[in-house]
Amino acid sequence: MKFLAAILVASFSATSALAADLPARTYTKAPIFVDPGYNWSGFYIGGNAGYSWGRASTDGNLTGTQSVSEFVAFSGALRPGFPVVTPLATTPLTGRANANGFIGGGQAGYNWQFNKTWVFGLEADIQGSDESGSADVCLVAGCAIGTGLFTANYKLDWFGTARGRVGFLPTDRVLLYATGGLAYGGVSATAPLIPLSWGSTRAGWTVGAGAEVAIDQHWSVKLEYLYMDLGDVGSGSTATTNVVTQLGTPVRFNTVTTTTLTSAFNTRFTDNILRVGVNYRFGGPVVAKY
Repeated sequence: MKFLAAILVASFSATSALAADLPARTYTKAPIFVDPGYNWSGFYIGGNAGYSWGRASTDGNLTGTQSVSEFVAFSGALRPGFPVVTPLATTPLTGRANANGFIGGGQAGYNWQFNKTWVFGLEADIQGSDESGSADVCLVAGCAIGTGLFTANYKLDWFGTARGRVGFLPTDRVLLYATGGLAYGGVSATAPLIPLSWGSTRAGWTVGAGAEVAIDQHWSVKLEYLYMDLGDVGSGSTATTNVVTQLGTPVRFNTVTTTTLTSAFNTRFTDNILRVGVNYRFGGPVVAKY
């Protein structure tokens, strides 16, 4: 019994000595989680749809001459001193048409987030359009009854823009931006009763503003307004001749009055565009937010 007790005492003493020789246990704190802030940098593509309120403005002048000839009634000989040609006063032409309709298309661009407050970017888009409208081109503004010269039909077939964007971040996932740059599009116009057609593809300018909200690291939605001015999109001209014959006026003579009218005009097209869109961003660097 004494022998067993001696062995236990010896074993306990050896264990205590070994434990004293071991290094003290160290404790490591768990890493602090840092919430990564949203970053707008990177390429993106997307689609959009909306409505546009277009305006086609046609302006020009109507000029002409009136020629009066008198012929001897029985011989048909031209009376001496005729014809008498008189230029007519130049009359302004004016016409205003609303060309409204739905639009839809796609966009692509790139954003650079400069810091936590500012984002700079470039964006290009192409749009299909069913904007159309018609109105009379008249001799007086407002087109009073009897002053219409012809009816013109206008259509914006398509348009696109290439713009810069400057954005402000009130929060890391809300982007408020101003935008502006190049605009281009195809406008066609017709006057079927003449018949006459004009219009072309023209380049102009655009400015606007919008708001974009990030849903997650890739998807965002936006609301955007643009004002677009394509400038002079085409011109046209018309010529009409009217002949009136008065027999026996004056006595023993016949009078022939020939009136020739020539109109020349051009059309300017502007547009107010409101659209919603969705973008998919392919990614950029993650910025830690402390």
